[in-house]
Amino acid sequence: MIGLMFAIILLNLLALIFVKNLTKNQIVHIWNFTIAFQVCFDVIIELKLKGYWYFYKDKVEYLGLLPHMILVPPVNMMFLNWYP
Repeated sequence: MIGLMFAIILLNLLALIFVKNLTKNQIVHIWNFTIAFQVCFDVIIELKLKGYWYFYKDKVEYLGLLPHMILVPPVNMMFLNWYP
């Protein structure tokens, strides 16, 4: 949990410091698409394929939302910023 919080803070700071080529509109679109794609993927895996049965069968892991909503979008921002 401490490592997750450290990674969230570090990657968000790095994304805010180093992302210079993207406009604010593009950043908002990257965040929204990333979160929407992650949610769609997780719903398909969970409900259709029963892929996450090995964690908690009847519970929702709310801590699992942190990496999807706060950790992955800055990584996508940095990738798209440095993409040729």
